[in-house]
Amino acid sequence: MSSTSKTSVYTLLDIGRSLQRMINTHYNKPYWIKTEIAKLNAYTKSGHCYPDLVEKQNGQVLAQMRATIWADTYNRISQQFEEITKKPISEGMTVLVLTKVNYHPNYGFSLNILDIDASFTLGEMAKEKLESLKRLKTEGIFDLNKSLTFPKIPQRIAVISVQTSKGYQDFINIITESYSKLNFEIELFPALLQGDKAITSIAEALENVKNRKQEFDVVTIIRGGGGDVGLSCYDSFVLASKVARFPLPVISGIGHSTNETLVEMVTYTNKITPTDVAYFFIKIFQERLVELQNLHLQFKNLVKFKLKEEKQELKYLHQDFKTQVNTLLQNHNYDLKEQRQRIKSTIPSLLKAKLDGLDRFSYRLNWISKQKFQKQEQDLSLLSKTLKKETKSQIENQHQQINHLSSTLNLLSPDRLLQRGYTLNLVNDRIIKSSTELKSGDRLKTMFADGYAESDVVKIEPNEKN
Repeated sequence: MSSTSKTSVYTLLDIGRSLQRMINTHYNKPYWIKTEIAKLNAYTKSGHCYPDLVEKQNGQVLAQMRATIWADTYNRISQQFEEITKKPISEGMTVLVLTKVNYHPNYGFSLNILDIDASFTLGEMAKEKLESLKRLKTEGIFDLNKSLTFPKIPQRIAVISVQTSKGYQDFINIITESYSKLNFEIELFPALLQGDKAITSIAEALENVKNRKQEFDVVTIIRGGGGDVGLSCYDSFVLASKVARFPLPVISGIGHSTNETLVEMVTYTNKITPTDVAYFFIKIFQERLVELQNLHLQFKNLVKFKLKEEKQELKYLHQDFKTQVNTLLQNHNYDLKEQRQRIKSTIPSLLKAKLDGLDRFSYRLNWISKQKFQKQEQDLSLLSKTLKKETKSQIENQHQQINHLSSTLNLLSPDRLLQRGYTLNLVNDRIIKSSTELKSGDRLKTMFADGYAESDVVKIEPNEKN
């Protein structure tokens, strides 16, 4: 007790105020500090933010401090930060903050954050993106999805999006309403499309599609809305590698980004907006339809040419048969006349030499001539029957071929195509093959299998890529 009376005694407030004066004296200006945001601790009601800042090395925490960002300041710097980086201030970020060192006897030590250098964070994000891109190429997976064989007709589409988003609704409207005759099969796999949680959400949706990959031709990731805010999750190496290794072609349409994200780089193709993706699929269908129409026209022309060729060949066969029969008959008539002439020429000498054998010789001559003639007639009759049989067989074969070609042509006729659900558009009885052939006010005649409908062209929306 005696020693205590000789020693100065200070209150806790005295020590606190002394520390406050010392810190205010030695740390009387703001300092730029490089740090990591461990926890953001932002409060919506008050608008204030109380981030926990840390410095780590090899996963070990070397230092940690509490900071404050008052509502007005937090509102200003978070808005500026998002405009520059296209990403909100979030936990796990490495940032460069302008802070003032504070100590209050009641509230203790803290750093009052006055500003955040968004350019520094942007540089860190760009550096991380560049390293991830290099890693994708080093590991040989950057072009994996691009190297897949794209289906001839991508009809079964797995869509990763948000059902209530405008982009998804635009995609569905274009696919199912404007081009309902193309019969697309679409299934939605819901997922978060922006923010840190989007990485896991999209990866899970991709895994769900992968488990049913035999049911789909392609998968598309579409995100509506303008601007680049929230796109930083698509620079994640984890998500980009998942997309690159995906066994089905992936088509992206995640926004109006001027700077391609890693996910967009590794997809089979990037079409920017959901609308572009919809028209991409429709264009492929239209190209295949044109190919089918061209094949039908080629087949039709081939059948016409073949029928004409076979008809001409049949005509030649008929003419040749007629010529051969006439020639054969002429030869037999000539032989008969020659024999008769020879008989006539020998009769006088025989009459003169052998008058006694005239009756016998005449009888014998008549009998031989009759037998000869009958035999020639039999041969001619047999030959005529053979020629008729062969001609009939050839004609029947030709008719069968013509009937088969006619049946095949009938299957690919425009009427059959209309019955299968396709339509034919005409203006002034002229077939329209492209939107560029139309103009506002045209009377469009749409042919169906059971009739037609007429409509006026109000708006023409050509494919944006063209």
